[in-house]
Amino acid sequence: MTNAEDNLPPLTNPEVLSTNINLDFSSKQINVHLDDMNYLLCQHQVLFTIHGHAREYFLDGSAPIPPKVVVSATGETTLNDAYSQIFKQDCALVSWLLSTVSPNFLPQISTLLQLFSTSSTTKVMHLHCKLRSMRKGSSSMHVYLTKIKEIYDTLTTCGISIQEIEHIATILNGLPHEYDPFVAVITSSQESYALDCVVSVLMDAESQLYNPLRLLPSINITQVSYFP
Repeated sequence: MTNAEDNLPPLTNPEVLSTNINLDFSSKQINVHLDDMNYLLCQHQVLFTIHGHAREYFLDGSAPIPPKVVVSATGETTLNDAYSQIFKQDCALVSWLLSTVSPNFLPQISTLLQLFSTSSTTKVMHLHCKLRSMRKGSSSMHVYLTKIKEIYDTLTTCGISIQEIEHIATILNGLPHEYDPFVAVITSSQESYALDCVVSVLMDAESQLYNPLRLLPSINITQVSYFP
């Protein structure tokens, strides 16, 4: 049986590269836009879309990059049409990827790009140091938890295995003293708390602490899915 890929025209053919440059990405709508809480969900959605349009070679580095200029038989140097087309396709993909990001999350993209431009070892060390110094301070509980989750998500993309108990310990270590009663209940429990449960407890704790009619620390161990 003939492999269907054998019948595909070469990627460096300008006619192939120019086909559906706009239709492939610019007109493709997605249901979920990347924000600070749904990285894994958006990752799957984006990758499936790119694979569905057979453009994964732009992400894995397997796309053949033709020379930017060519020299004619007469010795004249001109811009290579094949390079121009693959450049347009690459820009179209980048534009579409940016359109999958929530507007409120876009400013953080530049920070991520700067971080990923460094070596892998330096990046991982920087992230671990950032986790050790993480403190809630005056931030809301949601903002504090989100910052920690973003770092752990980034470490996961770097191939670093993260234990849930490590994630929980980082959260608890950065809390101010007014959360000590809640931390004591969580850490002294004979039954380990799942991450989603810890998040739910701390969100409730914040409401209790800043409510004029404060209640005694009480914890509902029903697990609520906070992180997708």
